[in-house]
Amino acid sequence: MNKRLILRIMQIATVLMVLFIVIFMVWLIVSGIDRSFKSRQEKTPEGTEATVVSTPEATGKSAGEDETPDPTANATEPPLTYQDVSLVSVGDALVYASMWESAKAYGGGKYDFSELTKYVQDIVSAADYAVFNLEVNCAGEGEGYRAYPTFNVPDNIVETMKNAGFDGALFANNHTYDTGHNGFMRTQSVLADNGLRVFGARTSTDNKSYGIVDVNGIRLGIINYTYEDGPDEFKQDKTRKYLNWNRVDTADVPLIDGFSTTRLEDFYGEIGGRISELRGEGADFIVAYMHWGTEYDEGADGNQKAIAQRLCDLGVDLLVGGHPHVVQPVATYTSGDGSRRMLCYYSLGNFTSAQNRLTFQSSPSYAWLTENELLANVTIRKYSTGETLIVKAGYTPLWLHRHDVGGRMVFNVVPLDKALASDDAKAAYGLRESSFGEEHAQAALEYIDRMVRQGIAEFNSGIELPYGE
Repeated sequence: MNKRLILRIMQIATVLMVLFIVIFMVWLIVSGIDRSFKSRQEKTPEGTEATVVSTPEATGKSAGEDETPDPTANATEPPLTYQDVSLVSVGDALVYASMWESAKAYGGGKYDFSELTKYVQDIVSAADYAVFNLEVNCAGEGEGYRAYPTFNVPDNIVETMKNAGFDGALFANNHTYDTGHNGFMRTQSVLADNGLRVFGARTSTDNKSYGIVDVNGIRLGIINYTYEDGPDEFKQDKTRKYLNWNRVDTADVPLIDGFSTTRLEDFYGEIGGRISELRGEGADFIVAYMHWGTEYDEGADGNQKAIAQRLCDLGVDLLVGGHPHVVQPVATYTSGDGSRRMLCYYSLGNFTSAQNRLTFQSSPSYAWLTENELLANVTIRKYSTGETLIVKAGYTPLWLHRHDVGGRMVFNVVPLDKALASDDAKAAYGLRESSFGEEHAQAALEYIDRMVRQGIAEFNSGIELPYGE
């Protein structure tokens, strides 16, 4: 074999080998791509897109370097927020002949009761919502003005309460029906005409005597009930209602929210249903105002305590009482299942009244207690999670200063903390307009503090904020 042929064979072999290598390499590349594609098909569910998240380890880059962040990578819960509102409550608004005579003289022939509230107006109007108990009727001058035992007083007292900053009026009490059907209906019209929301009574079964008020985003469910009193033989009759021993017309019985201590289970069933209804309608917090207790008794009686515990069990968050005409202590209740705490002001005493140590000379043992009054104020908080509770309970001691100025009897409700703060304050709040103002105001302050300070402190010390802030 000559050299030329051998060289030719070697050239062909080399070409074939190179061609084989090229074909083999192409096959490897195509096979690898195919396997990768199949692998991705197996790992990605049909109908979805595969999301590839690059990490620093996979790319060799440091965090945040030349990469687009995943918008869900650092997602967090929305920030916790809350809203606070203040609720102020005062006691019984009573009006006596000496008071409307003074108001008429002060107003130059028009009944002007503004002297009553001028020293507390700033406190009341600063509250987000303020409530008082109207314990008189406004049946009109034609019915004849009269005081105890059945009250009918000038309409202007309602205007004064509105101008002082009050938003709601409680009208379930033992004097609600003092002037019968006409006075009962007209009083509610006077309240409504002055822009006050009425609780505890209504003019028709088409309306509700209880309900929800939205206070800066917190929905307060408010209920108001009064005890009923009348002949023993009728106390078991559900179709009859007596208030202040006045029989309520049959058609008006369902228009006034009352309870009989002889039928408490009926009462619990009704109020329990209303609490559930209010919760279902979105109430965040339930307030029950009760007209109850024993007049001029410094302590809560057995019925008050039993009812308070049951209302706590039924879901009431705050209970505020009136009727005894004197200040009673403050207590904390815990529901039977331990799930809730309820703050209870047993009695706030009077708010506007002529009751004092001078007018009650025949009853010196408790006469001076009727001058002492309490303003209850609580701060209610609602979190963005929906939890709502009292985060601070408080009180303002008040005192009714009844004194003669130039032959006219003047009535002032005085905030004692402010009025006794300095010599200038004593003069500014009128304590020096009488020979006894400073002394009696100081005695009232010390008494009220003794009655309620500990109860308020105990409630506040037991508050557990859900988020520990």
